[in-house]
Amino acid sequence: MKKLISILMAAVLCLSLAACGGEKVPVGSGEKAPAQSEGGNSSSSTTEPAAAWPSGDVTVYVPAAAGGGTDIFARAVADYLQRSTGKNFTVVNVEAGSGMVGFEQLRNSKPDGNSIMFWHAGFYVTHFTGQYEHNPNTDFSPLVMFAPEGDDGKQVFVVKGDSKWNSLEELLADATANPGTITYGCSAGGSAQMVAEMLMQAGGAELRLVDASSQTDKITGVAGGNIDVSAITLASALQYVESGDLRILAVVDKEGTEDYQSAYELGYENCYWSQNLCVYGPAGMDESLCKAINAAFAGLGEDETARTTLETAKMLNLPQDYETSLAAFQDYEKTVSEVVATMQ
Repeated sequence: MKKLISILMAAVLCLSLAACGGEKVPVGSGEKAPAQSEGGNSSSSTTEPAAAWPSGDVTVYVPAAAGGGTDIFARAVADYLQRSTGKNFTVVNVEAGSGMVGFEQLRNSKPDGNSIMFWHAGFYVTHFTGQYEHNPNTDFSPLVMFAPEGDDGKQVFVVKGDSKWNSLEELLADATANPGTITYGCSAGGSAQMVAEMLMQAGGAELRLVDASSQTDKITGVAGGNIDVSAITLASALQYVESGDLRILAVVDKEGTEDYQSAYELGYENCYWSQNLCVYGPAGMDESLCKAINAAFAGLGEDETARTTLETAKMLNLPQDYETSLAAFQDYEKTVSEVVATMQ
């Protein structure tokens, strides 16, 4: 199983909205910095001419409603890009069709760098489960992969606070001895089900999957004893652990935290998932332009305004260089396709 990396969602960032084919929001205000004339990064060939980006104002598609985690992150980064490049970045929320209308708006845009999309690695699950026919890596131009800083957005396996299972090993042993009797809360067909499948494959166990679409459904279901186990974000779980309503069995990531080991560290090496944030463009973009766009994100972590906003929202994610990003995009495609193939 190849490495996968985690999505983080939280907090509130307010900007006024104006509708036009989606909700459009000009990001940032005040005096603009001079536009950058070149792009590129250390992975660019020294003989390859550097593309200029942006050449004009940029539309930023977010295939989700305003106020969600990806939207909050996209607005903070778009504000940084507007201030650092001197061009206007307009966020367009297109949540129709579970985000697929937004996917299509980007896919049908010109590959000139003036249209980009912020989304997350669940895009690969949407494609490989048959919900959306176009492959993120071949029908779009992958541009930037972000890596999360800190542990807040990591997912954890949780059971009720007074559960008879004190460890992930105990739960999986019970599920193996009594197949189909332990319930796991998740939504069907998405990354949540994929995590459940990973857990069952890693432990050689059979869980009974029951519908729990939102994180609230999972928390109330597990804490109330109606669901035996599920995966929620660590940041959300901690307050319920403190109150005694939930117990954390393991982290759903390759690396654990200071207080909790990951399933991977416990020996379940095929059980980890992170839904990283990403940026895509339309297919057919010139590689020099792709590299220039990637390079424009590089200073995000050093920008005080952006960093403060993202840290406050518990969404500090830093951009990876172009070559590292491409490797991560390819890793997601391979791993998700392999896991989803076992879900049918």
